[in-house]
Amino acid sequence: MRKNMLPYHVVELRGLACILLVAYHVVGIPGSGMQVAEGSIYRYATDSFELIRMPLFTFISGLVYALNPARSDRLNTFFLKKLRRLGLPFLVVSAIFYFLQTHAPGANGSFVPESMWRIYVFPYAHFWYLQALFLIFAVVALLDALHVMDRPGGYALAMAGAVAACLTVHVESNIFSINEACFLLPHFLFGVGVTRFRAMVPRQTMQTVAGAALAVGVALHQASLWGYLPHFGWNSSVALLCGMGGAVTLLHVMPSSRIFRTVGASSYAIYLHHALFAAGARVVLHHVDASDGVIFWGALLSGLIGPMLLEMLAQFRPWTRVALMGKA
Repeated sequence: MRKNMLPYHVVELRGLACILLVAYHVVGIPGSGMQVAEGSIYRYATDSFELIRMPLFTFISGLVYALNPARSDRLNTFFLKKLRRLGLPFLVVSAIFYFLQTHAPGANGSFVPESMWRIYVFPYAHFWYLQALFLIFAVVALLDALHVMDRPGGYALAMAGAVAACLTVHVESNIFSINEACFLLPHFLFGVGVTRFRAMVPRQTMQTVAGAALAVGVALHQASLWGYLPHFGWNSSVALLCGMGGAVTLLHVMPSSRIFRTVGASSYAIYLHHALFAAGARVVLHHVDASDGVIFWGALLSGLIGPMLLEMLAQFRPWTRVALMGKA
């Protein structure tokens, strides 16, 4: 195993995160998606992963980023690559999504900004994550360029600041998804720490602590879902327990799997384009009065397979690779 490789099945873990994400968008929130009742098993299942889904995605990004972190002598190159990878698909794919949504109201959710420029400035559909992730990359890259997190002490201070921001920051306008960036920054930094300092913590100790954190977090979250406790958002200590404990636990137990590896290899394409394919399948299946089970599995598979096929087709032209997938 090469020195810069991680001793985990990270691609498979990305595949699991993708499946959880697409399943959530298939079910949707009240008034969108499958439009199932609040007490539906589908909504309960997706709500149960609410505090793990996006933290897991973000943890994996931090885990992988730390293999090749930003440095002061190549910051320009780093940001240019991130603009190509995140910025160009954000501009193009969100515009396509907006066009389709405005011409097929309700197909992909209920919120449609009146002015198109707002989709680039404020959170819009699932593209908010690209805004938040770019902000996270910017913060972490600057910290690494200044060598703040090279040692455990500096890393701990950065993590403490990120946790404080997660628990306290709330910008009313939420411009460029800054709130979500603050919520998810600790999970990204946690991924960085697991890669950078994993030799300092015995594997068994890490698994035990993560498992305990996950158990406590899940118990509290389930109590909130059953109405015994108030709802816990992403900016809560319960979300940190679920997100961090869940990420490390899943990282250590995720097996080698061809199916999850195949999905994980196309994770970015799936994230960008799953809503179009899942919504299309859902609308068709609703039209033929299919059962909830058929709608769920049909839309889920469409949301996974459709973007994979689109990714294959996009490879044939350089401009489609860049505009649709962010690849050079």
